[in-house]
Formats: sequence, C-alpha cells, structure tokens
Amino acid sequence: MAVPIRIPEAGKPVPLFMTRVGGAIQTNSRQTYMPSPDGQRFLMNTIAEESAAPITVIVNWKPKPHAQDSQ
Repeated sequence: MAVPIRIPEAGKPVPLFMTRVGGAIQTNSRQTYMPSPDGQRFLMNTIAEESAAPITVIVNWKPKPHAQDSQ
C-alpha cells in the first residue's frame, strides 16, 4: 500500500502494486518482503507461477572424447 503525504495530513491508502506474496517459505518473523536500501525495489518471497517450464536433469552423462584427446 502507498499513502500520499501532504503536510499536515496523510491521504487515502492505495495499492502500490499487485503481487502474490508469501507461501513459499515461512519464517518466524513472517516478513515476506524487503525494500532495497535505495527504496527503488522490493525483494519478495512470492508464489511461483504454475506455468513455469520444467527442467531436465541428466545424470551419469559422459561426453564424447574430442579427436585431439585420443592422440
């Protein structure tokens, strides 16, 4: 949320941006975001999109020897 400030009073709170914060990692402090020191960005613990591409892990893979390795 963001609140416009005009001295001597504060304005009405409005959403700063939409996000799906939390759920991935639970901590004792329950803090799921951290602003950057310059105040320009946020680091957030968010729920990953379910349409993320799968990864493939290949185990016991042996590369073909190069021609120069066999000499």
